[in-house]
Amino acid sequence: MDRSSVLRWVVLLGAGALIYFFVLPAITGSNKKGQNLPPETYINAPDFVPDVIDAPVSPDKPNAPTEGELCKIEGNRFEATFSSRGGSLTHLILRDAQYAAGVDGFDLSTTPDQERWRSLRTLFRGPDAGDQVRYDRFNWKLSPRAEGDKSCTFTYEDENVRLVKAITAGTRPFELDVKTTVTNLASAPKRHRYSIGTYAFRRNADVKGSLGRVSPWQTELTCAAGKEVVRKGKDDFKAGSVTVAGADRYAAVTSHYFAQALVPEAGEGATSDVPTCEILGEEWLESAGQSADDASTVYHAKLVYPARELAPNASVTYHDVGFFGPKERDVLAHAGGPTAKLGDVINLGFFSPVARFLVGVLEFFHDHITGNWGLAIILMTICLRLLLFPLTFKSIKTTIAMRRLKPEVDSLNEKFKDDPQAKNLAMMELWKKHGVNPFGGCLPQLVQMPVWFAMYTTLQTAVEMYHTKFLWFSDMSAPDKFYILPLLLGVFMILQQRIVPQQGMDPMQQKMMTYMMPAVFTFMMLFLPAALGVYMLTNSMLGIAQQLVVEQIAPRSEPPSREIVVKQKNEKLGGKSSKTS
Repeated sequence: MDRSSVLRWVVLLGAGALIYFFVLPAITGSNKKGQNLPPETYINAPDFVPDVIDAPVSPDKPNAPTEGELCKIEGNRFEATFSSRGGSLTHLILRDAQYAAGVDGFDLSTTPDQERWRSLRTLFRGPDAGDQVRYDRFNWKLSPRAEGDKSCTFTYEDENVRLVKAITAGTRPFELDVKTTVTNLASAPKRHRYSIGTYAFRRNADVKGSLGRVSPWQTELTCAAGKEVVRKGKDDFKAGSVTVAGADRYAAVTSHYFAQALVPEAGEGATSDVPTCEILGEEWLESAGQSADDASTVYHAKLVYPARELAPNASVTYHDVGFFGPKERDVLAHAGGPTAKLGDVINLGFFSPVARFLVGVLEFFHDHITGNWGLAIILMTICLRLLLFPLTFKSIKTTIAMRRLKPEVDSLNEKFKDDPQAKNLAMMELWKKHGVNPFGGCLPQLVQMPVWFAMYTTLQTAVEMYHTKFLWFSDMSAPDKFYILPLLLGVFMILQQRIVPQQGMDPMQQKMMTYMMPAVFTFMMLFLPAALGVYMLTNSMLGIAQQLVVEQIAPRSEPPSREIVVKQKNEKLGGKSSKTS
């Protein structure tokens, strides 16, 4: 490949990228950012001061809400704080050393200052169901509790209704039980519609990925109803909210490593109504503009129950379970009860069956053999090589056979150099005679592709790697901050390319393959998690070892030296001259 061809390919690729990222969105309209959402309005109780972001109650004077009474709960591996302002969650602290960002722990709640976006917030009004509870937003009253009590009870009462909201730490890790009872105190039937939500706030800078790596804070909204799991990203809500009826499993907001999920629980004395899951990624504009890094998205996930009419003095209780924590697979297997199946909040992509198998193998090696996640990755990589060796061996046999036939192939190339069609027929006859399929090495590589993609997804989303140390890495879920791993990977890839040069390439192509591909992977590895780099480096080293074995079995025939080539040309020229004379 000459330099002009290389330049031509670069120009074509650049033009394709320009069309894909700029021209096509302009034609299709997919670059239009605006959302067409109905205004979010509330009827507030007289003593409830709206959030700072709401329209000011007094002209030219911003709202100045005060926090209500606070209630703390020490749960299983977390600490939660609730406020009587909305009766909802203000902070949820993870104190495990693996997740704690500092001495104060890691706060999973990202919207503590705005009541409208606090998780476990409950509403009781809806279309044709607004006469039971007069207000959308009001201040609850915190009930006294005994010392050591792992629950917070909030109440609200007027002439029409009594509301009791009891939040208790669950026995399972990272869980909160929420029981909300509505009692009709009016002398006539009244209707209400109950909903409960969880929220997350993400700036564009938080979710922006880098080359080859998705940001660990890339957020997804999920509804699970029966066997159906609906997943949506922030760009899927141009037309507004997405609803999934019959959400009997969960509604969730998830990032790579953490989840906030709501599970409807039809417990004793609770309503048996199945809610609707309602999710929304709400674009939130700031002064710098929507596309700027400090613009943001607010992620909503709600369980909305059917409207219900209560007779005088009748009551109904809604029971929900909130899960707020890391996506540890053994914890998710039991979280929310047996029907929730919260393990589905881990999105392993298209090859999820393969990825689940790899995760199981990785956990087995860690729990029963190595006790170290880095060593578990290395051991799993070796086992994968052994498991896939039957496929690899077919490719090796093809390589060996092609090398042994190289003298005859060279002879045919010389014999039929002016007749490509005859040369192809002769080649096919030669391969058929010796039982060689030159494309036999391609199928094994294609079969292995699901494994490589599944491994890539698995190691990018495994919370087990989060803040886990190995060798000089302080965090296997983050890139190597010393750049040692990318450089090692580049060196070994160059070594592998030099040991296994691609046949049939001119020197320019060979040089590009030897240095350009390792350079690209080295650059990508600057941004990828160290856990993935450990896998890639181990795999590269095993590939080199495998090729060295092949070289021992069937050494590559060396090309003739320059002196021999000149001598052969002189002999041919001499032969022609004698015939002429």
